[in-house]
Amino acid sequence: MTEYPIPKQATRVREVTGTTPYTFNKDIRGASEPIIMRGLVGDWPMVRKALQSDDALCEYLAGFDRGMPLTAMQGPASNDGRIFYNQDLTGLNCRPSQTQLPTALEFIRKHAGDAQSPTFAIQSIVVPHHLPGLERELPMPLLAEQVEPRIWIGGKATVAAHYDASENIACCVAGKRRFTLFPPEQVTNLYPGPFEMTPAGAVISMVDFDNPDLQAHPRFEQALAHAQVADLEPGDGLYIPYLWWHHVRALQGLNVLVNYWWGEPNPSYGDPRNALFFAMMALNTLPAGQREAWRHHFNHYVFDNAGDLGSHLPDGRRGIMETFSTDALKRLKQRLIQVLSRK
Repeated sequence: MTEYPIPKQATRVREVTGTTPYTFNKDIRGASEPIIMRGLVGDWPMVRKALQSDDALCEYLAGFDRGMPLTAMQGPASNDGRIFYNQDLTGLNCRPSQTQLPTALEFIRKHAGDAQSPTFAIQSIVVPHHLPGLERELPMPLLAEQVEPRIWIGGKATVAAHYDASENIACCVAGKRRFTLFPPEQVTNLYPGPFEMTPAGAVISMVDFDNPDLQAHPRFEQALAHAQVADLEPGDGLYIPYLWWHHVRALQGLNVLVNYWWGEPNPSYGDPRNALFFAMMALNTLPAGQREAWRHHFNHYVFDNAGDLGSHLPDGRRGIMETFSTDALKRLKQRLIQVLSRK
């Protein structure tokens, strides 16, 4: 197995064992820090099969296959497993292709021992839809039943640092995974790529973690001072808090991970990213003094309020400072539609 040294500035993610729903919600989520939950899913049949052998794991997965097409990201061996952009950022260094599960598993295993194997990764497959019945063998008592498991299957692929607008439990099933994590406030030091084109929908860091160009990305050294590293073995789970950046490296020939996302924005209120885009459009064109003046308004109405906005006004006259009722939301959305549709 190739050795990837841990940055000397990074710290190890804290570890716990014997996680229960109570300790998960009180201690782990309450800490708002990534935490490794050792042995969290060690009793899953799929983990036991993976520890037995690659053959046993593949035979187990094949038992749930219904022949549905899967999308895989594929790229040449020259990528060294890194799913990223091409050299001039006009596209990606991998291409999506349709495959079947048996074909995918055969391809991964064929190249598992290669010193430099082609990039191959099946990402974020909804288990009940593509492998029906498998979800019943992936119990996750820490979460509500409606949170669906997703499965990731691939070779030695590397996913660039990115963030999700949700909370996440990532469970290592087969192989080994290394996560390098950063808190949300490190966004500036991680040099985010374009919103308009991404490898998988999430904005990614432009920094090559294996060969960082500190002339192009000098602030990355500051980000490393806040980095946390988690090495996962089969059966381990990792809690990733909301909007935390995570760089993910699969370290062995055949790797399987199952994850759970939850806590996405309420669709009734809209995606915060849309508010960010609108703010960028409306504020970034203003003079510096005006942008600074608006900072105080955003802090007052959004970031620093203690839930008592409009308390100085009579009941029923506080508008959206008091409630987002169905009627208030409808009026506000209509107003935004009118504003955004203007030339």
